[in-house]
Amino acid sequence: MKKVKLLFAALAIVAGIGGAYATKASSSVSATSRAMAWFQYSPTQPGGTTNPANYHEVSSTGCLNGSQLCAIRVEKNASNGLPDATALNNIQGDIDAGTPIAGRVVFKP
Repeated sequence: MKKVKLLFAALAIVAGIGGAYATKASSSVSATSRAMAWFQYSPTQPGGTTNPANYHEVSSTGCLNGSQLCAIRVEKNASNGLPDATALNNIQGDIDAGTPIAGRVVFKP
């Protein structure tokens, strides 16, 4: 009976370690697929600033201070390369406020 209890204890430890590893591995995959990127606003589709199709990825913004939206920095949707729709929705208040936020929202004249 003592050997059976030890065997169950050992199996529980192995299962716990395996579960912890699997959880950590899946977390790191989602973190890498949610990379941040700069997107310049180029309205060509309906929906204005809320439509991810109205943005294209850029390596730098080159924007000057002004009142028109120039670029945003949000998570990139790994499947289509556009801004993630949820991240874009979450930043809409900052865009609508018209106030630049360093590293997030920039405007142009």
